[in-house]
Amino acid sequence: MKLFFIGNRPKVLERWDKLLSDWQPELLDIHRIEEKLAQGGIIMMHLSSVEAELSQLVFSYKKHNPSAILIVCTDTPNEEEGVEAIQNGANGYTNTYVTGSLLLEVVKTVLRGDIWAGPELLQKLLRRLLSNMPVTNSKVDTAESINCFDALSSRENQVLSVLITGASNKEIARELDITERTVKAHLSSIFQKTGVSDRVALVLLTNKFPLKVA
Repeated sequence: MKLFFIGNRPKVLERWDKLLSDWQPELLDIHRIEEKLAQGGIIMMHLSSVEAELSQLVFSYKKHNPSAILIVCTDTPNEEEGVEAIQNGANGYTNTYVTGSLLLEVVKTVLRGDIWAGPELLQKLLRRLLSNMPVTNSKVDTAESINCFDALSSRENQVLSVLITGASNKEIARELDITERTVKAHLSSIFQKTGVSDRVALVLLTNKFPLKVA
């Protein structure tokens, strides 16, 4: 996928260009944003240097082109802005000045289909999602739901039941009296069995196909 930059601060763009030179990035003309998103490109937007009207336009185009990838970078990250960016379709939200190796990891992570954001931000996003959707524990008898959740072990169901309350890995471990490493192992297995790649997608899936109470 082609990598494009959106921003108005030359030093930031020069830094990104140097750190991500293997991607042969290009500065994106604002008149071609919709075209490049429709083609499924990767766009890095420097939120701190673009006007609000342009950033909202980018988010709007992204919602209509879900296969494209949008990484939002800001000089002073904060949870509220991060949650709003992810809810508006951003695949990643990070500090403008992260190290080169970390910036490369951001790009690789979103390319895998995962969301890049701090753990606190993701927890806040999960809680906001949960507060806006009814989550029921009744069983939905469809082939898709059987394939999704009936393959989970008893312990994986327990982990998932705690996760959908908005709990962090540490809180899940405390609730189930297991280690955080064990929680991570169970989550990796749950992601694999349900076909999702992150906690947000998992929460949305449990709302669509409710869990079966043991």
